[in-house]
Amino acid sequence: MTNWKQFLTDNVLHEVWHEPKITAGRCGCSCGQNYYLPSSYNCQNRTFDNQDDMIELYRYIYEDEYWTEFTDFVFKYYKDDPTAEIFVAWLFCLRDKDYESKCKMVAEFYRWE
Repeated sequence: MTNWKQFLTDNVLHEVWHEPKITAGRCGCSCGQNYYLPSSYNCQNRTFDNQDDMIELYRYIYEDEYWTEFTDFVFKYYKDDPTAEIFVAWLFCLRDKDYESKCKMVAEFYRWE
């Protein structure tokens, strides 16, 4: 099963999820980049625990024209939260810095799992 970070990378951002591939004497990455031992593996995946990654997800939701559906989903997701009325501030990161949970929510919106 794909983890939620790989799901967001592949299906929402349409980027390559990097995984090292080591075969007999050859080292490479799932993106096609080769590297040679003892050099370090320098392909990095998004961490989805920062504002830049979260805003990039929101940008794709908007560009994919899912913004209305996403806002409806968020209201349902947080229906029991007494602070739901400050949704707009929350959406633009003014409420807290818990970016990972918000990125996971986007994965759920795109039907991960």
